[in-house]
Amino acid sequence: MHYGDKYDDAAYNDLLVSACRDAGILACTGDGMDAAVMEGALRAIHHADGCGVPTVKPWDKDTIFAKLTQARKADPVAVAMDIDAAGLPFLKNHMPPAGCKTVEELREIIEYAQKPFILKGIMTPAGARKALEAAGIVVSNHGGRVLDQCPATAEVLPAIVEAVAGRMKIFVDGGIRTGLDVFKALALGADGVLIGRPFVTMVYGGGAEGVRVYADKLQSE
Repeated sequence: MHYGDKYDDAAYNDLLVSACRDAGILACTGDGMDAAVMEGALRAIHHADGCGVPTVKPWDKDTIFAKLTQARKADPVAVAMDIDAAGLPFLKNHMPPAGCKTVEELREIIEYAQKPFILKGIMTPAGARKALEAAGIVVSNHGGRVLDQCPATAEVLPAIVEAVAGRMKIFVDGGIRTGLDVFKALALGADGVLIGRPFVTMVYGGGAEGVRVYADKLQSE
């Protein structure tokens, strides 16, 4: 959206998902108000033998179920929802609107997905306990862009790890850029990390080779 017209969504996802698979990591793909965004992402994951994690936004129930039906056909290793997107103003104004979900609603969504389900956007121990129906969570403040005055993910991660006590996988994002950052996250109790913006830069600058170079750099660090 912000990097010029070198790639459209479909071409970008095709390149990213397959390059990440070849590098031994998983790409998370996004969702959008344009249905073609999710459809293209799922095609890319299907072509990569399911080695990717499609992310659906917290739309109304019918929209979520329709997208999850598509996702099941792509047979990804897992499915995610960026629950923190419920706070994005442009989604609140969309019709049908995205919004918060109750524990019961999340349970119904997770059961329908029929895949390991990851909830992204957990920032408190209480939120983590509410998310225990999921296979994993991502401690994330959506890049600090949803609510003002959010703490850093590294600040809240240890308390969330303690609250969950090994009952689900815990991932974390938020400004992770180097292998040392990854090491710190693991030392604070995370099972793994998510990295966003640098992969966009690497794809636009070096294509699949850029993804490989960055993944190798993280590993060596």
